Amino acid sequence: MTTDTQPTARLRTAPREDAPSLMLAAVCAVAIRNGISTIVVTYDGCGDEGQIHSIVLQGPADHDGTAPELPMPEMPCTSWSVPFRGDAFEVDTTFAQAIDDLGLEMLAQKHNGWENGDGAFGELTIDIAARKAVLEHSVRITETECFTHEWGG
Repeated sequence: MTTDTQPTARLRTAPREDAPSLMLAAVCAVAIRNGISTIVVTYDGCGDEGQIHSIVLQGPADHDGTAPELPMPEMPCTSWSVPFRGDAFEVDTTFAQAIDDLGLEMLAQKHNGWENGDGAFGELTIDIAARKAVLEHSVRITETECFTHEWGG
């Protein structure tokens, strides 16, 4: 049985490396229909755990340059899913899940393992009109200095 939050697989497939572009196009199509101009996705993780922390939707900026925050529309989205191995495949899912999946797939393709060790954090900003996504990714690194000293003979 499929619920509204579980993706439903379709028949179309595509090479794994094409998934981010296909997913971005799907998210932008729904965003345009809902008056969304920018989507900002933040993420954080370490110690083998990482997740999307927030998804903020913004409408067009008003006369003073302020972009209003918009609620997440409860609507379906035909997007793409990427299994652990193999090709991407088209799925019917929700708009919110499609954004989440897009963020995680872009991270997986550019910074696989980002959540391991000291982890990483960052922000994915999607400009809907330009159909462009920019990933700003920061890696946490524990610095270690080792000194060896020897005395005597």
